[in-house]
Amino acid sequence: MKDKLKGLLIGLTIGSMLTGVTAFAASGTNIKAAMQKVNLFVDGKKQTTTNAITYNNTTYVPVRTMSKALNKDVSLKGDNLYVGKQPAIKITQDKAVNLVYSKIKKDADKYKLHFMEEGTEGSRYVIRAYEDMPTHIATYGWYYVDMYTGIVYEWDLVKDEMIKL
Repeated sequence: MKDKLKGLLIGLTIGSMLTGVTAFAASGTNIKAAMQKVNLFVDGKKQTTTNAITYNNTTYVPVRTMSKALNKDVSLKGDNLYVGKQPAIKITQDKAVNLVYSKIKKDADKYKLHFMEEGTEGSRYVIRAYEDMPTHIATYGWYYVDMYTGIVYEWDLVKDEMIKL
């Protein structure tokens, strides 16, 4: 099943190319993929016509087209593609703040940090930890909490990357 989903994602990527276009793969080898119109049938009943890509005797169809034909929801949450049953949001914004506090409790208590919900980025809550000074606000750090798993990440400004706490 994972291989089929990977294939569909590859199909979506290649789908933006024109028919018969030669693509240059990351390995430095040329590949040829053909785009064609196909009729999509489910249980013997025609559902739709869509563009498909054929490469190495494998046909790739866009995930959204397949999900509509199967009457299933589809979504991309972080690095996960869900077709059919969608994941439930397990973490509220308030719980996200509590998770960040629990990860940095020692410094939060030491510096009397406050937390501000800054919204969302994709499937993550953005939480800002800051110290309230008499003349200004000093940001201690930016934290991201996955709303499905509760995993807390810290944004490392020096390395310009997210680090899992």
